[in-house]
Amino acid sequence: MVSPDATCEELPVSPTNEQPAPSADRVRLDADMAAMGREYRILIDHSPDTIVVHEGRQIVFVNPTGLRLIGATDTAQVVGHSLAEFVTQESIPPMVARIRDLDHVGAVSEPSEMVLRRIGGRHVEVEAVSVLTRWEGRRAYQVVLRDLSAQRAAEAAAARAELLYTNVVSSLVEGVIVMDATGVIESINPAAADIFGVDPALAVGEELPTLWTGAEVLDSDGAILPSDQHPHVRTQLTGAPVGFVVGLRWPGRPVLWSSGTCSLLDSGAGSPMVVSFSDISKARNATARLEYQATHDSLTGLPNRLHVVTEVRSTLEDPHRRTEMAVLFLDLDNLKSVNDSLGHSVGDEVLREAARRLRHTVDADSLVGRVGGDEFVVVLAGGSVRVDTVADRIHRALTLPIERPGAALIVSASIGAVTVPVGDPRTINDLLRDADVAMYAAKAAGGNRTERFTEVLRRPLPAGAGGLQASADASGRL
Repeated sequence: MVSPDATCEELPVSPTNEQPAPSADRVRLDADMAAMGREYRILIDHSPDTIVVHEGRQIVFVNPTGLRLIGATDTAQVVGHSLAEFVTQESIPPMVARIRDLDHVGAVSEPSEMVLRRIGGRHVEVEAVSVLTRWEGRRAYQVVLRDLSAQRAAEAAAARAELLYTNVVSSLVEGVIVMDATGVIESINPAAADIFGVDPALAVGEELPTLWTGAEVLDSDGAILPSDQHPHVRTQLTGAPVGFVVGLRWPGRPVLWSSGTCSLLDSGAGSPMVVSFSDISKARNATARLEYQATHDSLTGLPNRLHVVTEVRSTLEDPHRRTEMAVLFLDLDNLKSVNDSLGHSVGDEVLREAARRLRHTVDADSLVGRVGGDEFVVVLAGGSVRVDTVADRIHRALTLPIERPGAALIVSASIGAVTVPVGDPRTINDLLRDADVAMYAAKAAGGNRTERFTEVLRRPLPAGAGGLQASADASGRL
């Protein structure tokens, strides 16, 4: 660095001890150098960085920014003082090592950090760069110092924010996974690791689908979800947030249901993605249980009247139905006598066994439901509409003895059958009414038989005709 008070190089003296008049070029050069010195001084005085010059350990120059950084109000508080007064003891050896390798004027050191001791004792972290220079013709070092206080404050604030974010995310009961643009996991919070049953340290660096290796991914209706429709894939492809409800089904394990959102962290290309989700398996299972309880009979496990009516109405209203269907209305003969003589618990056993036999007698695509105390409905559709064949199988299955301690019970049923051709205008209520009428006719004829519905059955029965209740015989046959 050139001293602001330095003079220009002296010119040789002539033998007559008189200096020759300077040439015009030399005059212009001297003027330019003087202007450069003034401009350089202005630049130094107004630099936002601290600039210090020291010879050995003695400070010979400091700019106004340096005075403010050190906490001085006058150059006399700094210039002429030892550098060691303003540098912590720990910073001196690295500083000496930094300038030792500067072997020629203009050589510049690598940036390094050191700690200044301000007047008053407070410490300030700075970044330092040293330059070997000359000061008034002597070897000196110019040091440029940049105050790191704002940077350190920003770093500390960022560290606090990151720690706060980490603590908040770690304490969430909601799972949070952050992935890079390729789907590789960058972070996974404890809740997400618990939901998937993985070690967080092992999950980081793996692709997201490794969390459900061996599982089928299901949509909200329980159908298998194609891989290109997985929520994180859709967000990767479109950049748009995707809400989801998906299930993961591993063999031999309950389905893991989750609900959440996939979204990009920013709008730029290659943005990381965050997936936040909750385990809704318990809620989903509870809802499924409530739905099941609302649509199934608690004693037999069969669909109840609501379920049967809904299914039959849906079939009737299907514009694509191309085959006939049939409705069989069954009433167990004289179940009341069993309840009265042996107790309702035995009657419940009879109902459960009758339900089990009905399920195993009809085809898998047929619907079996319990619609009343001792009343059942069988709906035949598709290729299983063989009313007489199915009714005969039901009669044979139901009349097999029900073995129990002390005695065997034999159950029978009266069946009313209604066939429903394609285009039949009757409603579900009409069908159940007609099947019920036919069932009454079968019971009136002695029970344990099937009657097909005809329009004749809608006519009033003559006085004295058999009723719905027939007495049980002495053997306990129903």
